[in-house]
Amino acid sequence: MRRTRLIPFCGNLKPYFTVALIFSMTAVHSGCSPTFWFDQANQDTYEILAENANDPAWHVPRFDVEPDPRSRFYDPYDPNHEPLPPDDPAANVYMHWLQCKKGYKSWHKFGRALSIENPDWLVQYGISPELSAEIAASGDALEGVELPSLDNLTLAETIDIANINSREYQFQIENLFLAALDLTFGRFQFDVRYLGVGGQNPQAELNRRRLANGTQELDLASRIGVNQVLPSGAQWAVELANNTLWLFSGSNQTNSVSLLSYSLVQPLLLGAGRKVVLNNLTQDERNVLYQTRTLARFRKEFFTDNVAGGNGFLQLLQQIQVIENERGNIQRLERQVEILRALSSQKPKVQSEKLDELPPNWIIPPALVDKLEFDDESRMLSWKGEMTSEQEKLLLALSDADSFQVTANELVSRIRTEVVTLDVAQLETRLAQSINRLRTFERQYQDSLGSFKIFLGLPPNMPMTIDDSLLKPFELIDPLLPQIEQEIYDYVEVWAKVYVENWDDPNLVPPTTAELKEVVAGLQQLLAKLRVDALSTLEQDIKNVELLLGDSDEGVTEELLALRQRRFQSEEDRERVRESTKNDIRLYSSIRKEMQNIESRLAGLQSFLSEDKLTNEQKKRIILEMANLREDMLRTSQGMQVIEIGLRVELITLEPFRMDIGEVVRIGLDNRLDLMNQRGIVMDARRLMEVRSNSLEAVLNVVVDGDISTPLGRNKPLDFRGSQAGFRAGVEFTAPLALVQERNAYRESQIDYQRERRDFMAAEDSVKFEVRQSWRQLSVLRQNFETSRVQIRLAALQYDNAVEATSDPSQAGRNQGLNLLNALNAVLDAQNSLISNWVNYEQNRLNIYLDMGIMEIDENGIWKDDFYQHRAGRIRPTNEHRQPTPETTETGVTAEEVIRPVVFRPAAELNALSADSEEETQIAQ
Repeated sequence: MRRTRLIPFCGNLKPYFTVALIFSMTAVHSGCSPTFWFDQANQDTYEILAENANDPAWHVPRFDVEPDPRSRFYDPYDPNHEPLPPDDPAANVYMHWLQCKKGYKSWHKFGRALSIENPDWLVQYGISPELSAEIAASGDALEGVELPSLDNLTLAETIDIANINSREYQFQIENLFLAALDLTFGRFQFDVRYLGVGGQNPQAELNRRRLANGTQELDLASRIGVNQVLPSGAQWAVELANNTLWLFSGSNQTNSVSLLSYSLVQPLLLGAGRKVVLNNLTQDERNVLYQTRTLARFRKEFFTDNVAGGNGFLQLLQQIQVIENERGNIQRLERQVEILRALSSQKPKVQSEKLDELPPNWIIPPALVDKLEFDDESRMLSWKGEMTSEQEKLLLALSDADSFQVTANELVSRIRTEVVTLDVAQLETRLAQSINRLRTFERQYQDSLGSFKIFLGLPPNMPMTIDDSLLKPFELIDPLLPQIEQEIYDYVEVWAKVYVENWDDPNLVPPTTAELKEVVAGLQQLLAKLRVDALSTLEQDIKNVELLLGDSDEGVTEELLALRQRRFQSEEDRERVRESTKNDIRLYSSIRKEMQNIESRLAGLQSFLSEDKLTNEQKKRIILEMANLREDMLRTSQGMQVIEIGLRVELITLEPFRMDIGEVVRIGLDNRLDLMNQRGIVMDARRLMEVRSNSLEAVLNVVVDGDISTPLGRNKPLDFRGSQAGFRAGVEFTAPLALVQERNAYRESQIDYQRERRDFMAAEDSVKFEVRQSWRQLSVLRQNFETSRVQIRLAALQYDNAVEATSDPSQAGRNQGLNLLNALNAVLDAQNSLISNWVNYEQNRLNIYLDMGIMEIDENGIWKDDFYQHRAGRIRPTNEHRQPTPETTETGVTAEEVIRPVVFRPAAELNALSADSEEETQIAQ
């Protein structure tokens, strides 16, 4: 039972009644400061909140309305002596001067705050208190000072920051506090209160008068009383009134008279009964329960929004992965542009233009003898090979004849013009589009990251990066494999140093045996990297998949067993993976044989080079074999990546969800806190009908009152006597004749009740629909994700085949560019589809648990789910985050708002950069 708590009367009763009453009233006025009432309001409110936090279904770990001292909106000042915040200068004038009237002059008695936000909130990130206050006062725009960087925030850390800084979370806690605060007044209504008969407040009045006969008198009239409303509607009151008169003449007489009054009113019709009298208190109690449930559900929604919202953590991860996919696509495009350009964009070695007749006195200067010639029969002027600027000037200076100048300029233009095939043009067009798209993706990521910062309660200009370890399973190719492939690809430059174009040149200085040995040694080192690094990585991936596919659970760790349960929904799913893996292992065996063959051929070359003297023909064959070996190693490394993609994509798991649709609907209807509140609101509307119907009753009250006083003239204020007592009893009645307003209110309550019934049915149907929709979507997304596994395998094979066809000179001109574009599109779409389906699946898994109402949130604000409890990361001390901000994160996504420029390099520029080795590259390919 709740103990009745009286508001303390701030005073002390003295032996002399009249003097005591004066001092007690003074104490009430001056002793109960705002701080006293502040503390009392908090004490009463928190007692109520503690009472309502007793059910695990809506337990909330925090209902303290005071923010965390680390938050941006924490107020470090005494709320009862709050300094003035910074004001708008124009509006501030009206606080001090109003239409030629001076304003209140003591606005600043509690001082002035330099900032609206917490001046010390940046101290936790290693900023000095002085600088933190200065930044807060400047609105984070202090010149030359940057906000600290939060680097690699884990999911758990973002939730922790949001719990501290989220304004919406604080607003929900305040709503709960205000509901409980309202309840304190509702309970107080039934406490014993310091109000007398008729609701009179304690008061005292002191008057000094001079009478006509010159006599002076001092009159003190005072009263104090208590009353209480009972649950039945009855109200009792007791009041003590005193009047003391001092006459300052003659014998200085004093006369004091007291009156003790009491009353009891019991309604019988209007305002009678517990259903009416206790309705407001009942509603206040229920409102606190509703708001407690609302806060508990908000914590679930808050976690879901943090993780899976429109700009939540998972969405940011998806954007990071899409950016990385696009960058990888651009790199592949750039390489294929270079290769295809070298293979198919060749200019003829001899350029010719029509010239009807030679100019008079035609003489070819010695400097152009090997370059320029004229065929009399065909009347064609021809130029062999490249043309320098000096050679161009010499050619144009040979004659001023108009016909010759036209032909010469056409010849120069033809030589200078780049020949770009359709295949190269297609790839270049796609490359430009991809670069533009990448810039858009990076801009969208920065926008999303800014929105996420605001959701966390951080300023959008605060540097921040998120931990992307959850994307580790989507690293389908170990970074070591592309690195080795690039080394093999770039080795053409080493090979080109020993390449000879014209072995018949009499001035030829053939490569030495030592130089050839050096190239072979480099190839052996590359092969060793393939065998030791790349092959071992591939073997480990095969072992991981074989462990996942193990037929027996004996001796298997709990972690691996849990992984199997998450990975395979059925035995058919497991059999599909087993068949795919068998094919991968067959390809792996082929690659091992190919590497053994390459190793044997390299050993043969090494042995062949051990001879003392080699002919040019032998060296020519050795150089050609080295080119073929490098090509075979390049294809082998690409094949390894295709196998690794197929293996690693099978290791990505989805968290299981095995409830049937009927079960999730039943659980949702039983556990949704907002549905519980909606059901309670229907009952509130029904109760209000009863209350409104009572307002149509007549007034019929039983009234009992009386008083007892002290005798006149005896000057004994506490000498109450029965002979001075009076008693009255009666009945009050008022006919209900003009109750149109009450009638309308009653009818409205009936309409409101019907509306609330319909609203509840709609809410119940919405819960059913949301849960069923999430269930169906979850099922589809799981199937889509399995399809994405197959899609990415096929895309990798398609790209590998397209690249191999591009490298084959016999396939030139057979839609190589279009085939490459289709293959690149397939790879990019498959990569994006994979991460999109995974993120969407996890978002819907969160939503279905939220919709069912069984998402349990721990003290740190994290869902008690195995995935998030173990993969959300740890919460580091805040000062560990402050590190020098890198230009880019590990994923390459810029942490700054300035988007890192991506340079588009057309084929002409690529050719200019590699003009010296273009022919060597072409032959090597």
